[in-house]
Amino acid sequence: MLDFSKIGYEYGIKPHMVLIGDIDFAEYFQKAKCIGLMYMFGVDNSNNRIPAQIAFMFQNEEPAKKFLDCLLNWIERSNNDGDAVSIEFIENNKDGYTLAIFPEMNRFIERNIPLHLKDRISPIMMIQTQYKEIDSVSPSYHAFKANYKEKRKIAVGYVIGNPNKIEKKSDKYFVKTEFKFYEKGNTPQNSSADMYSYIEQNKIFDRENRPHPPIESKKEISERRNKEMKNFFPVTYNRLNNQGWLMNLQQELCRKHEKDIIIQAICNIILLERLKQEKNLSSDFTKAGYPTRILDYLISTYESFSSYFPTEDFFSIEKIEYQIKNDQRELNEYLKK
Repeated sequence: MLDFSKIGYEYGIKPHMVLIGDIDFAEYFQKAKCIGLMYMFGVDNSNNRIPAQIAFMFQNEEPAKKFLDCLLNWIERSNNDGDAVSIEFIENNKDGYTLAIFPEMNRFIERNIPLHLKDRISPIMMIQTQYKEIDSVSPSYHAFKANYKEKRKIAVGYVIGNPNKIEKKSDKYFVKTEFKFYEKGNTPQNSSADMYSYIEQNKIFDRENRPHPPIESKKEISERRNKEMKNFFPVTYNRLNNQGWLMNLQQELCRKHEKDIIIQAICNIILLERLKQEKNLSSDFTKAGYPTRILDYLISTYESFSSYFPTEDFFSIEKIEYQIKNDQRELNEYLKK
């Protein structure tokens, strides 16, 4: 039997979901030994050079194929959108630049979070970015940057060889329309370029001193808590607020706790009793990550007058306060992260 005694749930926050990105592509990129980029152009009616294709110049073909297959997998899982692969150019002050390759954040989230959970979870993302330093800026790079226009389709593939001799071109490629160009030290916050500048300046990655996203205020958490409880527990919320149900217990608890905290604990006690009656719950339901599983259950199981409710004598001050402690632990853990 599953043990629910340590389970709490906080409706005022969005449960964390850890999303781990592809790390193999960086390993394959390194093994393929990239020595630069090759830029290819077409011409328009005015004989201007129009960017048509860029290619990673690799020395080793087998890992190069696997690297490209990783990128193509991201694209296929993002409705064949080539901009699921982000490519950025970070120019330095020494006539060179750093190439950054990584999963585009919004498309990464979309392909890893189910649509029904998208607005109700807080993702923690672990995404690998592959950087490649290019020592000198070629005329072709300048022409590519000067003539690049957003939304223009540009093919991306690879070649095997060196600047003097191209031995082979990749059979596969993808099409992008978005490229970013930054000057080192003048990059948007939380971009890969900003992260690269941070690492360069600090040399050692200092997780504590990096900018963190703002923490929700107590008021924001309380407002969301009440909104979500009304949504998931319309009958329970109405009974607790309008019909005097468990009123003696509520009045006693209000001497020490805020009313919405008490209502949340009662809702969670009811929730856990309903879960205990479910016959098909996974044996992993109460293990790490259970807030997301609870959320999934709440979204798929609508409360009605026919839903199970424990009898009034099932509830006690001690039982509700115990649940309040479990719920408070969930909030504390969230704020720590």
